Amino acid sequence: MSDQVTEQTEPAEPAPRVRFPRIRRLVERIGRLLARIPYPPLRSKRGMLLTFFLVAGFGSVITIVGVMGIGFTETATFCGLCHTMNPEMKAYKTSSHSELACAECHVKPGALGWVEAKAAGSKQLFQLVTNTYPRPIPPPDHEDLPPVTDTCLRCHSLESITANGGPVKLVLRPTYAQDKGNTRAVVAVVLRPVGLTSADGSAEPGTAESANPRGVHWHVQQNVSYTSEDPRAQTIDSVKVTNADGSTTDYISAAKIGMSSDVAPDLTALESTELVRTMDCLTCHNRAGHGTPTPAQAVDIEMSAGTISPQLPYIKKNAVTLLEADYASIDAANTAIEGLRTTYETSYPVLSKTHSAKIDEAITQIQKIYASLATPEMKVQAATYPNNLGHQAGPGCFRCHDGAHFKVVDGKVGTETIPSSCSTCHTFPQSGPSITGLLLGGEPDSHKEKLWVFNHKDAAAAVASERNARIAHLPAGSVEPKGTDCGTCHQRQYCEDCHTTGAIKVTHDEMLYNHAKSIRVSGGKACAYCHQPVFCATCHSGNPLDTPADKTTVTATS
Repeated sequence: MSDQVTEQTEPAEPAPRVRFPRIRRLVERIGRLLARIPYPPLRSKRGMLLTFFLVAGFGSVITIVGVMGIGFTETATFCGLCHTMNPEMKAYKTSSHSELACAECHVKPGALGWVEAKAAGSKQLFQLVTNTYPRPIPPPDHEDLPPVTDTCLRCHSLESITANGGPVKLVLRPTYAQDKGNTRAVVAVVLRPVGLTSADGSAEPGTAESANPRGVHWHVQQNVSYTSEDPRAQTIDSVKVTNADGSTTDYISAAKIGMSSDVAPDLTALESTELVRTMDCLTCHNRAGHGTPTPAQAVDIEMSAGTISPQLPYIKKNAVTLLEADYASIDAANTAIEGLRTTYETSYPVLSKTHSAKIDEAITQIQKIYASLATPEMKVQAATYPNNLGHQAGPGCFRCHDGAHFKVVDGKVGTETIPSSCSTCHTFPQSGPSITGLLLGGEPDSHKEKLWVFNHKDAAAAVASERNARIAHLPAGSVEPKGTDCGTCHQRQYCEDCHTTGAIKVTHDEMLYNHAKSIRVSGGKACAYCHQPVFCATCHSGNPLDTPADKTTVTATS
């Protein structure tokens, strides 16, 4: 049997797979089309000129697109694309600076400022992608913002807001009480330079200082620094004023005093362990571009406009309570606010039928207010970002002007404090159905007494007999100034503003160790008319003042 040799042929290798065939065919087609276009040799003069124009053209297009892109990243539209900025965008759109681009206030000038801003933006983008961004977004540290000379003072002249103590400004707004009838009143104060009044250490008439009175912007005219352990400076522990002659004046918070006879170590410790900053525009105007009203103010605005009817019993109180609550979502808030309908159906069944449309309109408007003030998914409620301008929405001015920052004299704590009375910055607030007159002139010498507001009832005993005769017909505790020297400047409504609070029952001589009794006697409301919660907190950890005999809760309004 012969051997048979079989020849085996190896299978042919498969053709290599062409990746992205469609793209390759498209590129080849474009290449063939370009090959048909006549062009001079690249090494010729015409070819080099053509190459130059092509490169320059593409470069110009890329540059223009890049500049436009960078400019867009500095606008509010771009910043608003990120949902984490929703709370700030809502506040920005209603602020007086809504026409400005974000970068005008948030990016430092120059190339270095631009690089820092883009680096911070890259970090924020990473946090957004990885879902590690903080909730709520903290406001920027003032040290990371451009200096006020490059932002605020570009438009607002320091000379115009400080000349002669600054301009006189009337603040006039309606407000509604949280009672059953939502009692309407008009609140009026005049912001004015201290030099227009002789109270609180202002200059005597005819002196050099009286020619340049101090206004509320005195803080940025002088070199004033402060210390705070809070990056947002919601508490201020010490204040240092550098005078024109180079000397310094120090004030220290009562809460930071270790030994009153020697506070130098306390001041040194504060300056070495806490943040030390110079007062500038942002110290008070910290929400200049993102300011929002408080829930009470927002409701007052809508009630004044008629979109929330004052005819609904307790609507102001109910609305504020709902708006100040903490909800997990907008839907949860809307559901809670919808509960107003059930409240009125239960408590006021007849009214709920006759005023059904007004109840619906009020519910809709309150829901809109909540959506404008809060962003639950970012853990932002109405009080998340306090506004330091004034003292209505937060401590504000009372971070220093709380009556508990004492002047340091020769290393010891003195009795003088940073002025804290109403007339330091504005007239005594007037409130009533209407405002018939506002006081602008200086105060008589008798009014300089520290407790004049409580002791003026005894002034009749010190005046001439003929004056006594004129006021003899007035009953004790009367609020009728007619027929007295008081009537020269004051009207009945001005007196009623204070007398109706129960403040006339307060005995300040007993306040230091027995003020709980004085509070009970006055009805527990008088303190809040003059004092802010921060003042009470210098001694108490909270508002409740407990005594062995009784427990009295002091409710303080801001």
